[in-house]
Amino acid sequence: MTLHLSRLFPGERHRHAVRDLSSPYALHQTLRWAFPGAGQPEAALPTGERLLWRQDTLTDPDSGEPGPVLLVQSVTPPDWGALNARDPGYLRAWNVRTLDLAPVLTPGQPLRFRLHANVTVRRQDEQGRSARHGLHRPEDQLAWLDRQGEKNGFDLLGADIRRAGRVRTRKGAQVITLHTVTFEGALRVRQPDLFHAAVRGGLGHAKSLGCGLLSLAPL
Repeated sequence: MTLHLSRLFPGERHRHAVRDLSSPYALHQTLRWAFPGAGQPEAALPTGERLLWRQDTLTDPDSGEPGPVLLVQSVTPPDWGALNARDPGYLRAWNVRTLDLAPVLTPGQPLRFRLHANVTVRRQDEQGRSARHGLHRPEDQLAWLDRQGEKNGFDLLGADIRRAGRVRTRKGAQVITLHTVTFEGALRVRQPDLFHAAVRGGLGHAKSLGCGLLSLAPL
């Protein structure tokens, strides 16, 4: 399985970039302009595509100051030049690397990871209506991550919660509330096929809103 991992530096004074950095829905819509089918309904993304992204903070190599950086994972090779041509200056810089996971992930392999996830569970009320509820206690959030491992072919060796809170974004007139947690820690690959699918497809819900991207590095 080949994935394309992009690191993007948005223009911090660019009007549209500033707007998007405060709106996960708007940012996702903008990122889609680097892929075939941009401007069409989301179903028009290339077949089999699962566009995952995360907003992080990174020290700018030029200024030495911390600034926003976007990490984007895709199956389809992106064309960030097309996005920048449509909206000049939206991206100050970008780089893309290609990773073939097939020979990389093996049973028993330990890895470091970082994950920004929408940590929720589905519950029914007294009327039998089902809705998603955020998990707020650290022990419940870590238990959620452990369950993700059971379903997705990895064992959680340990994790820290770096950040947790609520994020609200608009999708048209609809207000969406995300219950997000940023985890960092270590895991062990148990079933490579299942784990491949989890890395490609992301973990949890709200993947189009900046959640679910599982970043990996050697332990």
